[in-house]
Amino acid sequence: MRTPDFQLPTSEAIVLAVSACLLAACNNSARVTGTVKGIEAGPLPGVQIIIDGVRTHAMATTDSSGRFAFQNLAAGTYTLKAELAEYVAENRQVIVPRGGAANFDFLLHPACLEEGSYVDGGLSWGLQASEAVLYVRLAAVSEPDRWIVNGQCIVGIDHTATVLSILNMGPDSGSITRTIHIVRDGRVAWRQGDEYIAFVRWEPAIGRYRPIAGPLFMIPVLDGKVVWDRTDAPNIRTGDPVSKAMAGLFVLLPSARAAR
Repeated sequence: MRTPDFQLPTSEAIVLAVSACLLAACNNSARVTGTVKGIEAGPLPGVQIIIDGVRTHAMATTDSSGRFAFQNLAAGTYTLKAELAEYVAENRQVIVPRGGAANFDFLLHPACLEEGSYVDGGLSWGLQASEAVLYVRLAAVSEPDRWIVNGQCIVGIDHTATVLSILNMGPDSGSITRTIHIVRDGRVAWRQGDEYIAFVRWEPAIGRYRPIAGPLFMIPVLDGKVVWDRTDAPNIRTGDPVSKAMAGLFVLLPSARAAR
């Protein structure tokens, strides 16, 4: 049996091998750096940064100055995700050049409330707290969005509503147009086409009406009649026509205003 010939690598082969190694090193010498800050809190330490991309999945944690870095990356497009408890996670794409560096800074927002704590203060309180009582039909529903209300971040859904009638209560209630926007807290929408008697107030920061005490003072209306399950309005019963319910609320309005 013939033994295979053994040959030492030529100088040309060595050069090619060394060049390939150098090229591989160059192809994985890029990096991504950045910082994470809170919108009002300054640099945020302890933020988990996740990078996904060209055969890469890695994690890093921001230091005391909010800085992070990923080394030895190949050129390409990467997705960065910043996560920290009590803040809204952010995803961003970054393009890394061959052998170069890319920098990206995150600005995180405080996490939003999706549903607050609703307290039913009674019908008299409701008439005092609301700026208007409206009979509305929901015409359109948006996707969930985020607003800052009274310095607090909330997730809510914007509902375009047609005002069918209004109980005039305050100096601004007469300026309510036929079409308004009502925000419901959380990610669950009221259904398009549904009708309600809504106790609302205007939120200047977001340019929308918002029901007082969340859904507690959104009284459903079916086929022109109220679904009334409250016990603090002796002159209103479930099955009453909307016009009768609105008239019953109007009767209670003077005493509610006097209680202020």
